[in-house]
Amino acid sequence: MLSQVNVCFFLLTAFLLGRAAASPAEASFNFTYGYNPAAVTVNTVNYTDESGTVLMGYLAYDNTTMVQRPAVVIIPDYDGIGPYELWRASLLAQLGYAAFVADIYGVAQVQGPALTSAQSSKLDQMYLMDPELLLSRVGAGVAEAQMQAVVKTNATVVIGYCFGAAAILDLAASWPNPITNNVLGVMAFHAASPPSAEINMTMGNPIRISVQQGFNDPSIPQAEALMTQEMWESMGVKWEWTWYSQTVHAYTEPDLVGPNAGSTMAYSATADQRSWQALRFYLLDLFSYVTPQNQYANTTMFDTTSSFA
Repeated sequence: MLSQVNVCFFLLTAFLLGRAAASPAEASFNFTYGYNPAAVTVNTVNYTDESGTVLMGYLAYDNTTMVQRPAVVIIPDYDGIGPYELWRASLLAQLGYAAFVADIYGVAQVQGPALTSAQSSKLDQMYLMDPELLLSRVGAGVAEAQMQAVVKTNATVVIGYCFGAAAILDLAASWPNPITNNVLGVMAFHAASPPSAEINMTMGNPIRISVQQGFNDPSIPQAEALMTQEMWESMGVKWEWTWYSQTVHAYTEPDLVGPNAGSTMAYSATADQRSWQALRFYLLDLFSYVTPQNQYANTTMFDTTSSFA
């Protein structure tokens, strides 16, 4: 396992070194489109993990109603909570879900665009080398999200980006660990690594798994992806894996264009839009609950009111 983690870490480090200007780009990018700020409330939520580490997440929801609704927990990418994660949470709130951005690094750690690539890499290594700590932080976020007044406690999906995507694959594999209670499925966007070999999946795991990955993203080579898929299949897991052609890592991050893009990390509007629509259908399928804002997916009409219209 240690060799696998190190390989993944070195690959991720190479990506981040090629993205030296990404944090400033995220800081200046306009992450305000696709939702109505007046109708979306975003609150900070203070909580702790099982060891007492102080964490601060963010809860976003449509404030035109206080009805309980399914929760979508977001696990951030390599630099922790920043404008990008809060934007995704607001988009999900606009769709009628309660979106909770979980804190993995803790309030004592600077997060977001203020982090350098070197600092992010060091944090990634620390958590990837300690799956138990990583799962503890993910589980704390899931549990806190389920305790919010606007959340239906028995309906949770967890999504993640990059480092966060790798973390949620471990979360799914950890069932029947209590941290997976009421987690119906996970969706990983451009995962930075495959599931940890230190976590033994249990036969009949009911958590649905979806991976949305760029075909040219070297973080999970095709041969390694196939081994993961075969393992899931042998364990009776319901899974899906979508490859996006001509697509590299971090394809959902719209700030990674022009001089901010690189050969291994760049935005793809097509893959971003397709994977976002896949998430919308996924949520409808798993929750068996149609929010008024997301009911388009039950029709044959193309989504003309999405965040990308």
